[in-house]
Amino acid sequence: MRKRRLLALLVGSTLTFLLLSAGTEPAPPFAEAVASITSAELRSDLYFLASDEMQGREINTPFNDIAALYLAHRFQSMGLQPVEDGAHFQYFTLVHAKLGKRNRLRIRHSKSSFPITGTLKKDFFPFPLSAEGSVKAPLVFAGYGITAPEHDYDDYQELAAHRKIVVIMRHEPGENDPQSPFDGLLDSKYSEDFRKILNAQDHGAAGVILVPDTANHSRKSNFSRRAKSVWPEDPSQHVYALKIWAERIRIPVLFSSAKFADRFLNTSGSKLDEIQKKIDQQHRPHSFELSGVEVTLEASLTREQTRVRNVLAYLPGSDPKLKEEIVVVSAHFDHVGSRDGEIFNGADDDGSGTVGLLEVAQAYSLSPERPKRSLLFAAWNAEERGLLGSRYYVQTPLFPLAKTVAVFQMDMIGRNEEIPDPTNPRYHGLEKQTAAENTNSVNILGYTRSNDLRDVVAASNRYVGLELKFRYDNNSGNLLRRSDNWPFLVHGVPALFFHTGLHPDYHQPTDTPEKINYAKLEKVVRLVFLSSWNAANMQEAPRLNTINQDK
Repeated sequence: MRKRRLLALLVGSTLTFLLLSAGTEPAPPFAEAVASITSAELRSDLYFLASDEMQGREINTPFNDIAALYLAHRFQSMGLQPVEDGAHFQYFTLVHAKLGKRNRLRIRHSKSSFPITGTLKKDFFPFPLSAEGSVKAPLVFAGYGITAPEHDYDDYQELAAHRKIVVIMRHEPGENDPQSPFDGLLDSKYSEDFRKILNAQDHGAAGVILVPDTANHSRKSNFSRRAKSVWPEDPSQHVYALKIWAERIRIPVLFSSAKFADRFLNTSGSKLDEIQKKIDQQHRPHSFELSGVEVTLEASLTREQTRVRNVLAYLPGSDPKLKEEIVVVSAHFDHVGSRDGEIFNGADDDGSGTVGLLEVAQAYSLSPERPKRSLLFAAWNAEERGLLGSRYYVQTPLFPLAKTVAVFQMDMIGRNEEIPDPTNPRYHGLEKQTAAENTNSVNILGYTRSNDLRDVVAASNRYVGLELKFRYDNNSGNLLRRSDNWPFLVHGVPALFFHTGLHPDYHQPTDTPEKINYAKLEKVVRLVFLSSWNAANMQEAPRLNTINQDK
């Protein structure tokens, strides 16, 4: 550590001289700390974390545990404090479900002598977080199942759902409308199935049937294929969720195919996509009771538990008052493991962000002064399974979210964005572009949520010289909500996502360390350090915008 500190001071002095001699901008604060962030150290760490020997760092494997232990050791060697029970870990429990023997969906109409019975995985399947149980009750249709008072929208406003089984469409009104109040083209928090189920439960529902969004998503999509993805035969492909979520759902919940849903909606004289188009066009709920229809639904499943951990480290601030406030710098260290003998190394996703996190933390530890606010360095786990590590943290934060003033998330920050074929579903919502067009660019997401944080990054970039691109907040590819910044935004915390873009090696075995642009990675990590430093020293904390701008 002493040798590294001396080297950082010497390199920092040189950097300070060069910046001052340029004559255009003053040297950044603590140039010595900035200079300690080097492409050589980033490369060294990444060739370990994304090596074949680490087998893709998938959760519930020894290799994920090794990565967690390595990160904790590095934080400890920097002198950063543990956050819980004297350790650098925050443990949490995941669950995955297995189908039981008795799952049913049966519809009976008062005008018919014979019930209609669905076939498991062809017409319906249980929601993995469903409570076990059987319910027989009248049926009501609750549109999108959304209650959003800030948008003057409530599917339950004129609907009596108490002790009824509620039919709810997936997604949200105006999904393809850039001007939709529900976050434009981005899927807002109201589109989440879990939130809709809790809302139905709060309105007294006895059960829920989720049905597809057929107006915006083709009826030709294979329901059986979706059933197999939710209930896979391969144990390595289990759908994981937080245990604390499963404990909140107390009613049985099923998914129904659009074709089967039409069989009970037809009693109202309407089809699913016709009702949906009416809601979208008028931006007004169309909820109703399905007269004479009674449904029996039964969900039978068992759950197994897996214990995993985030890796967290704390640096207390220097100001007597502002040190109570927290700035978070983060990345996720898990990836998707190996498949059919091929290793998915995850060098860019998100080995690049993870090694960047280590360098930012080290820069703070080398700084001769401490920032006014406190810093939390967070290596999230289970991001690839649905942002589960960060979602757990915001549900059970170790520091109050009301005192968390900014989040700087790094995810895929080591390559040049390259979109060869925009028609490929993996690049949905993105324009064709080459890697050569993006050799010095980084996307900043979350910029429409906080002008203060956008300004912080722009000011910090004067010392780095990257091309900042502010373009993906209102994007149908949902990039803003695809990393660990999203749970913080949902809970009202200003958060930015640094991202150098998708490329053909994304989630492929070819995402390997030798393909990283280390000179650019160094610049992005320096930008994150300077941005977090400035946010940690602002007199007034960064704020969320009252109304999102530039959708």
